[in-house]
Parts: sequence; C-alpha cells; structure tokens
Amino acid sequence: MGDDDKHISSTAIGRTAHAVDLHLSEPLRAFHANVKPQTDLPPGTFGTIGDLILGGAYREFQLHVEQIVSDAVTVTEHWQRDLDHARRNWRNAEDLAWMGVPG
Repeated sequence: MGDDDKHISSTAIGRTAHAVDLHLSEPLRAFHANVKPQTDLPPGTFGTIGDLILGGAYREFQLHVEQIVSDAVTVTEHWQRDLDHARRNWRNAEDLAWMGVPG
C-alpha cells in the first residue's frame, strides 16, 4: 500500500452515518419542529395596515423556511439510509475478503 492509499471500513461508514444523524438530522428535526412555534407572531404585530402589507409575506416566508428545513431533514435521512446500505455491503465484502473469496 502506498502513502496515498486509503482504507475504508464498514465501521468507518457506520460512524459516518451516526455522525450525520447526530450532527445534522437530529438538529434539523428539532429546528423544523420549532420553526413555526418560535416564529409565529400574534395578529396586529405589524399594526393594522402592516399586517395587511407584511403579514401575508411573513407567513409565506415562514412556510418557505419550514419547507426548506423539511427538505434538508429528508436529504440527511436519505444519506443515513444510503450510508447504512453501503456499510452492510462493505461489511459483506470484508467478510468475503477475510474468508479469501476473490472479489
């Protein structure tokens, strides 16, 4: 093996999937659950005229942010699923290599 060769293991892939969950999916799910409750404003916040002008745009932006975060949660969950699939496949290849089965 040369200096530039890298070794990947099923364990490393599993740790990466766990890190995605811990550092991305979980915080994004928590943020998503709180976007609307933490950004809701009571009627009259912008004043009577301001609510007519800004209220709808504010709610639209709020929903847009909520959708973006929801999409990000979906992406990270797919990454975890795909990494778990890769980990299982890699583990099978490791087992075959250990048994001396040619690839």
